[in-house]
Amino acid sequence: MKQAWTSLCRTLHDRLSPVGEGPGLILLGALVGLLAGGGALLFHYLVALLHNLFFQGSWSFYYNEHLPSTPARWGPWVILVPVLGAFLVTILVQRVTTEVEGAGVSQVMESVHTDGGRIRPIIAVLRPLATALTLGSGGSAGREGPAMQFGAAMGALMGHVLPMSDSRRIHLVGCGVGAGIAAVFNAPLGGWFFAMEVIVPDWRPWTVLSTLVATVSATWITETGLGNFHILAYVPTPTLSGSLMLPAFALLGIVAGLMSFLFIQLLTWTGQTSKHYLPNPYLRHMSAMLLVGLLLYGMFWFTGHYYLIGGSYFAISEILTGHLHLLGFLILLLILKGVATSLTIGTGGSGGIFSPSLFMGAAMGAGVGYLAEGLLGWHGSIPLFAMCGMAGMVGASTGALISAPVMVVELTNNYHILLPAMVTSLTAFALRRVFLEQSIYTYPLFKKGLDILENHYVVQEKIHPDKSSDK
Repeated sequence: MKQAWTSLCRTLHDRLSPVGEGPGLILLGALVGLLAGGGALLFHYLVALLHNLFFQGSWSFYYNEHLPSTPARWGPWVILVPVLGAFLVTILVQRVTTEVEGAGVSQVMESVHTDGGRIRPIIAVLRPLATALTLGSGGSAGREGPAMQFGAAMGALMGHVLPMSDSRRIHLVGCGVGAGIAAVFNAPLGGWFFAMEVIVPDWRPWTVLSTLVATVSATWITETGLGNFHILAYVPTPTLSGSLMLPAFALLGIVAGLMSFLFIQLLTWTGQTSKHYLPNPYLRHMSAMLLVGLLLYGMFWFTGHYYLIGGSYFAISEILTGHLHLLGFLILLLILKGVATSLTIGTGGSGGIFSPSLFMGAAMGAGVGYLAEGLLGWHGSIPLFAMCGMAGMVGASTGALISAPVMVVELTNNYHILLPAMVTSLTAFALRRVFLEQSIYTYPLFKKGLDILENHYVVQEKIHPDKSSDK
């Protein structure tokens, strides 16, 4: 029976794509995208359910991160909610697999560069669960990390079902990563660029097309389930002109590059220091999340909002719409978000880094925008600087120097900001590379002895020759 199934799969695979390229790759990309989109949709409801259970003690699948969170019913005891989530996440990490720890993208890149893109299928279940526990209990992280790793696991699953080469499997893993981030952010172009730029920079025609099909398919699934949403508020911004425009955004990029370097160092230092002084993984992560709980409660006590929770999408929208406009408070939020994310991810939590980078970039960009408004008289330009700050921070931190501005455009539906956003992202990326050659995704691998160059495609057939079982 097994031999018959293998023979059928091989025949189907060979007929669809006899030379490793062609329509067969498009069909596989579409399938990976549909699976990734469905997983992102289920993950959305899982986070909502756990958030409501942790904070309200109610069984509900409704939770909109773009709106202010309802105050927890536990009062000051809400400080212990992240601790409970940390305990449950650490059980998964220690008792089941360490692959659900961290942001997820680093693990995908490691599998691509060392194991031919092989990812255990169980990760597709455990990673969303671990991240939902982290986010639902108040951790400071994003949804995109597990969505990308889930999509990558779906791409790798094709390698278990169909006989294929390592290079084909790696490409489908890249399709899954792009599909995952596209589904979470409703950003098919940004997800496509991210996969092609960060995971598998292979620009051959059929791989380009199949990756784009994957991101569009995933976005279609989430739009069907959640509507044609934009994860951040749309704010009309002025189109600036003049000789000082692009130099101003280059200066913003310099600030973003410095901030991204400091964020990477803070995240790394938090992880190393906590492991040194608190070697017990339960004590380490639960202690860190106790501090996060204190930050959440303190923020709610003084402002009435949990600005640091999850990906802080509500806080970003508040910055873009001008409701958060005090420069000192923006700086405070920038610092606290970096600290809360480092405590959440660096000590053993599960979640994405992309969204926290968006928040920090928005706070930083808005602060610079206030200075530009006062010094240059560019009135109404604060949202523009905030959006470009988001592109700069994400582009420099993750290495996604092209996909970051494209994704910010899609997130905010402000297409005319593309040029200043690209200038900011490119400048920030270049400056961060001066201080640190690794991105926030490759730096943990570098610390482990695996030196992966950014935006560098490795011909996998030469490094990982096809095994007999794959032929």
